[in-house]
Amino acid sequence: MKVRYNKIKTYLSVALVAGVLFSCSEDKMDKINQDIDNPHSVDAKFILTDVITSTAFSNIGGDFNHYFSSYVENEVGIFNQLYNAETRVSEVYSSATFNNIWGGVYSSLKNARIIIDKCSEEGSQPGNYTTKGMGEVLAAVNAGLIADAFGDAPFSQAALPQLDNGKPQFMTPEMDKQKDIYTAIIAYLDAAIEDLPKGDTHATGKPGAQDILFKGDANKWLKLAYGLKARYTMHTLNVTEDKTAALNTVLECCKKAAQNAGDQAAFNVYDGVANLNPLFDFFYSREYTAASASLTKKLIVRNDPRLHRAFADAIGADESLGAEGFYSKQLTGKEENFLSMMAPNGKPQQVQEVYNTSIFLFAATAPTMFMSYHEVKFLEAEALVRLNRLEEAKATLKEAIVAGLMNMEVSVDAALENTSVPVKGNSTEAVTIAEAEEYFETEVVPLFNADPLKETMIQKYLAFWGANGESTECYNDVRRLKSEGHDIYDFENPGKFPLRTPYGSDDVTTNPNVENAYGNGQYVFSENVWWAGGSR
Repeated sequence: MKVRYNKIKTYLSVALVAGVLFSCSEDKMDKINQDIDNPHSVDAKFILTDVITSTAFSNIGGDFNHYFSSYVENEVGIFNQLYNAETRVSEVYSSATFNNIWGGVYSSLKNARIIIDKCSEEGSQPGNYTTKGMGEVLAAVNAGLIADAFGDAPFSQAALPQLDNGKPQFMTPEMDKQKDIYTAIIAYLDAAIEDLPKGDTHATGKPGAQDILFKGDANKWLKLAYGLKARYTMHTLNVTEDKTAALNTVLECCKKAAQNAGDQAAFNVYDGVANLNPLFDFFYSREYTAASASLTKKLIVRNDPRLHRAFADAIGADESLGAEGFYSKQLTGKEENFLSMMAPNGKPQQVQEVYNTSIFLFAATAPTMFMSYHEVKFLEAEALVRLNRLEEAKATLKEAIVAGLMNMEVSVDAALENTSVPVKGNSTEAVTIAEAEEYFETEVVPLFNADPLKETMIQKYLAFWGANGESTECYNDVRRLKSEGHDIYDFENPGKFPLRTPYGSDDVTTNPNVENAYGNGQYVFSENVWWAGGSR
C-alpha cells in the first residue's frame, strides 16, 4: 500500500510539473507571436498625425485632385493615364482609376472614427474632447470626399474599427445614400463644434506636436469646422427646401471660420527634399500635365495678373521659339503666340516637354489646403450674391480675390525656389496687394456688375487653380452650377463631362452591393450625384 501511494504521489508530481511547464510554454509562445513594434492600441493623438497626413497628401492632394484638374480644365492631361482621362477613354469610368484613393479615403475615415471612439465616454481616453473634435472634423472631411466623388457609397457599415479578431465588422457593407452621408457629415461637424472648446483632461494628454496641422490650437480647428459646415451647406443648396435659411447658415459659419490666411487650414510640412507637395511630386515623377488653353483665355479676357506670373516655358522648349516677352504685364498683340504654347483641351498631342506648364507644378513646398481663407471669402461672396446683397458681395469678393492672388504668390515663390527642377521663362515681379486691388476695380467690377454670380464663381475657379489641392472643390462647384443651369465655364474639351468618379475595383470585384452600383461604369457620364439633382 505504501508503494502504491508513493507511485501515485510521483505521478501527480510529474503531471503537475508538466502542466506548469506546458502552461509556461503556451504563455511564452503567445509572447513570441506578438509584434511589439506594431502595437494593437495607441493613444488617439498618435493616430491623429497619420490621419492628418493621409487626408492632406493622398486624399485632398492626390488622385482626385490630379484627375479633377483635367476635368475642370485647370490643367490638360498630355501623357499616359491623364491623357486618357483628357480624351475621355477608359480611365474616366474604369474601376481601377480611383482604386488607390478609394482604399485610402476609407482608411483615413476608419482611423478618424477610431480617434472618436477612443475619446468618447465609453472609450479608453474619455475626457479628451478636443482630440475627439479633431477626429470628428477629419471624419467629416473624408466622408465629404467619399460622398462628393462617388455619390451613394458604403458608409454606415464601412470604415469601422475592426473586431477583436482583426476582421472588418462587415465584409460586404451596404450602400448608403449620398443624402444620408451628408447628414452624417453635418452631424460630425456639429459634434466637433461642441467638443473642440472643452479641452483634453485624460492622462494621455493633449495632442501637442502630434497635431501637425494646427499644433494643438483648438480655436483654429473650430474655425475649420465652421468653414467646412459652410462648404457642405452650400453643396446642398439646390436640394434644400429653404434656400434663404441655408444661405444665412453659410454666412453665419463664414463669420466664425478663418478670418485671415494665418487661420486657414494649410498642411504646410513640405520641405522640398524628403517631403514634397503632392502636385509637384506627381509632376516631377511623371510629367503628365500641361497648361490649359481654355483657362488661359479666361485670364487674357480679364488681363489677369496671373498671366505674367503663373506659367513656365516647356521644360524642353527651344529658346529660339521667341518666348521672351510673353510674361510681360501687357500681352496685347501676343495673345495668339502665347496661346499656341498651351495644350488644347481634349485634343492635345500625347507628348511631354513641348507645351508650357503651370508654374504651380514646380511648387515643391506649397501647402495642401484642407480649407483656405480665400475659399471662405468666396463662399461668403456667393451667399451674398444669391441673397441679392450685391454691394456687400462686391466688397467680400474683393477680399477673396486679393487673398487668392496672395496665396498664388506663396506657390510661385515655392516654384521659383525649387532648385531640383528650375523654372524656365518666368522672372517677373510678384503681384502686390495694390496691383490685386487695382485688378479688381478695373477688370473684375465691370464683369461683376454685368453678371454677379458668374464673375464670382469664375474668380473662385481661377483662385482654386494652383498647387494646393483645390481642384477637387472646384470640380464640386462646376457640377453644382451646371446642375442649376449655370454652365458658365466655357470648357473646350469636346468629350463628355464626367459627373462623378467610378467606384474602386477592390470593392467592385468583392462586394456585390458595389458591383451592382458600378455596372459597366458608364453611369459616370449620365448620372449626377444627389446634391447636383441626381438620385444617387
